Amino acid sequence: MLICPVCERVYPPEAHTRCPEDGALLYVLGEEGPAKRPLGVGDVIANKYKLLEELPQRGGAGRTFRAMQTALQREVELRVLPDNSITKPSDHARFQREVATWGRLRSDYIVRLYDSGFTENNAPYMALEYVRGGSLGEALRKHGPLALGTTRTVAEHTLMALQAAHQANVLHRDLTPEALVMDVRADGRPTVRLTGFGLAKHMGDEDDDPTAITMTGQVIGNPAYMAPETIMMGVLEPRTDLYGLGVTLYELLTGRRPFAEESLAAMLAAHVQGQPDPVRLHRPDIDPPLEHLIDKLLRKAPEHRFQGADEALAALRQELTQWPEPPRAVPMVVNAQGQATMMVSAIRPRRRRGPKWLRTVGLVVGGLAAALAFGGLVGWIILKLRQG
Repeated sequence: MLICPVCERVYPPEAHTRCPEDGALLYVLGEEGPAKRPLGVGDVIANKYKLLEELPQRGGAGRTFRAMQTALQREVELRVLPDNSITKPSDHARFQREVATWGRLRSDYIVRLYDSGFTENNAPYMALEYVRGGSLGEALRKHGPLALGTTRTVAEHTLMALQAAHQANVLHRDLTPEALVMDVRADGRPTVRLTGFGLAKHMGDEDDDPTAITMTGQVIGNPAYMAPETIMMGVLEPRTDLYGLGVTLYELLTGRRPFAEESLAAMLAAHVQGQPDPVRLHRPDIDPPLEHLIDKLLRKAPEHRFQGADEALAALRQELTQWPEPPRAVPMVVNAQGQATMMVSAIRPRRRRGPKWLRTVGLVVGGLAAALAFGGLVGWIILKLRQG
């Protein structure tokens, strides 16, 4: 007899190779299923995607590949989740629901989801828009903290991505530097894109409770970026995404997280009760708009933060008009390979100076004038003394 590991329906021998209901690979009842080997370059997934190379993980669980969608000859980013991610019919339904939600998101600042399904070993996969630029986490490790202009762009573009997601009732829940990737538009302008929606949300959630923070012994998202109300009460709402953005911007600017305790318990306690060092302590060059934004995003109480991405975006843009960028500030550049380079400092124009001979004449004339004035003052004082 054959059994479907997803819906647990039983079928006669040789009736099917896949379940007619959900497409999962059928196993022989009483056996663990076909032998499994790790995915590698050259493998073909679901008869549609050929794996070209493995990529650094960009947030969420599983492995990430650059792949070719053979029918369309289109490069995609293929994320393959662990084989045991889907174990029950409720898990299967949750996965389908979440990828469908991500697929409906439309924004220039969100990586698009094209397709989803299951591998031959019943591992869930997602085919995403392929973005050639690396994640900001990679840039931070390779080049160190970002320039102020770059970080302002990251803040603005990420808030626009969150604004679109929250309007569609979608929470990111795992906003980190790894979930932000650098893209380059057709006109050459660099753009920050948000990716990694919902990769941890469906992992073994026993009761499908969207506010649960523990699933099969794991914490949803990265604890280093988790809001205090999520830690304490399991609350998940738009303001928890904003807190994650605050932690991310703090790290991108300073090269360190606001709370970097070694143990998980100490880290969670610090988010709830601790106070981070002011950003200015590690980045004295920070400007007021960015400093105010990060400070408010990291407030402990949700009601003391911005109440939504649209409010935070409006506040940032209003302050930027009051505190203009330094002249000739260059937040990003694009190299010959079409990739955005992060570490670009603001360049202040040098003061123009006249020819050397003219400066010399000016010094001589100025010196003579000063001597004459001093001599006149001394003569006037002597005259007064004689008269007295």
